[in-house]
Amino acid sequence: MGKYDDILALPRHVSARHEAMARPDRAKQFVPFAALKGYDETIADTQTVYEPFLELGEEQRDRLDARLQRLRETLERKERPHIAVIYFVPRPGEAAAEPPLGHYCRRRGTAEKMDPEGGRLRLDGEWIPLANITALFRE
Repeated sequence: MGKYDDILALPRHVSARHEAMARPDRAKQFVPFAALKGYDETIADTQTVYEPFLELGEEQRDRLDARLQRLRETLERKERPHIAVIYFVPRPGEAAAEPPLGHYCRRRGTAEKMDPEGGRLRLDGEWIPLANITALFRE
């Protein structure tokens, strides 16, 4: 005879004082919590494939500079073009490495402002360093 055989056939207890908890509320009790701070970020960081920053060739740099200049002129006319950019995001703590390691992002959005003195472009509220942009496309 098993340890709990005497109670297995008994009906489930229903409280007369407390209402039954809804299933979604009951399930929330068992959602995992972050017992180790930074663990999820560390795991995500190890899953990201990092590559070195690749310098553009002279011809590619000239084409990109021309596109950035046309974009700047467009923004000065108060137009907000829809563009796509590919830019390099350095790995945290790797910006000083030679060559820096990171990953390339492709982002689409509305160009809002260019700050040539600060060396950055605002795309849908996010500032992107101009030096990190490797490609620019009008959509």
